[in-house]
Amino acid sequence: MRKEENEGQGTSVILNLGDALQKVPKSHRFLVTPAIREAFPDPVAYFGRIADRCPFPNMKAWLEALTAGGLWDLALHQGTPREYTDAGFRWWPEGVACAEITPPSGEVPTHLPETLRAYYSLVDKVGWMPFGCAGGLDGARDHASIEHFHLPQYDLDVDPSRVHAFGSSTGGDMLIYTDDDRGGWLCHENGRVHLLGTVAETIEWVYAELLADRSPDFDYGWL
Repeated sequence: MRKEENEGQGTSVILNLGDALQKVPKSHRFLVTPAIREAFPDPVAYFGRIADRCPFPNMKAWLEALTAGGLWDLALHQGTPREYTDAGFRWWPEGVACAEITPPSGEVPTHLPETLRAYYSLVDKVGWMPFGCAGGLDGARDHASIEHFHLPQYDLDVDPSRVHAFGSSTGGDMLIYTDDDRGGWLCHENGRVHLLGTVAETIEWVYAELLADRSPDFDYGWL
């Protein structure tokens, strides 16, 4: 077990196989959820079971690549302010993108579309950049309507209150979905939207990029 500074202007506690969860410092102990306790004795088997029941083919293949490599640790993050926290298993596979995965915890919010309820029954937050940096799919309870963002323009034929951000690129562009089952990218610089298809197809696009060892990102050639 060790401590390291993180990009969130705070401290992370890192655990490896053989470390004891009961020895996590009191400052970070609240981040050890029941799901993390369940997964920690054997994350390879835990996430292998998630891969087995995953209905998204690209995500399934990516999870299988992670568990085949087997290289992981558990990271418990606290940033600034102290309420800025996260926790998940970090993976370093060969040939596909690395990421930190937070196991699902509690009931999936019932207001989410059916596809996202299925997705968040498998994982919660998935970040392909370090804690404190943009780049990842948000957790199930972290979706915000884009009506709260000050966009210079908006070119989608849906009321902004019915469009939600559920992820971001490293540059701050937003992965979005609509209440009528569409998904894609929203450029934070000009409000332009590039749809990728249904919500399921958007999830598959993200994991296809991770499978190809690329950071999912908005392509400015789409503008």
